[in-house]
Amino acid sequence: MQNRRKFLRACSLVAVATACIPAALTQTQVAAAPRPGGPGFAEFLEQVNTTFAVRADTKTIRMKLVHAGALPAMTVPEVAGNENFTLMFHGPRHSPLPQDTYPFDHPQLGRLAIFIVPVGQPVATHCRYQAVFSRTTDAAELARQVSHAPKRAFNC
Repeated sequence: MQNRRKFLRACSLVAVATACIPAALTQTQVAAAPRPGGPGFAEFLEQVNTTFAVRADTKTIRMKLVHAGALPAMTVPEVAGNENFTLMFHGPRHSPLPQDTYPFDHPQLGRLAIFIVPVGQPVATHCRYQAVFSRTTDAAELARQVSHAPKRAFNC
């Protein structure tokens, strides 16, 4: 269990870092400081029933955020005090996606890297996907976690 927890934590930190760093490097005007690690539960909750553009390989598909739900506080020391929530998306039935991290674009939230997992079998009108978040809300803690994350080489 501890190895899986470490793996999920490391993957989450890498996803947060890849979502935040490119946006910070390309900004040309001064903007309000974003929340540490990107949008949180409250920001996603405001966007329920809105559409995200998801890039998968060479195609872009539309997914609708249909549910944002808070998860109970965790008692595990590594994630105690984190903001824990889940998102449910509906995507087109004709373009199912495997579980993976995809770039999500949204007019209000910007570009985000989100790890999604297909949930259940496709129904007549759509496929369902879930994303689960356990993220720190403290900028200093996020910086500490990123500094301790496994080092990876990226091909740019």
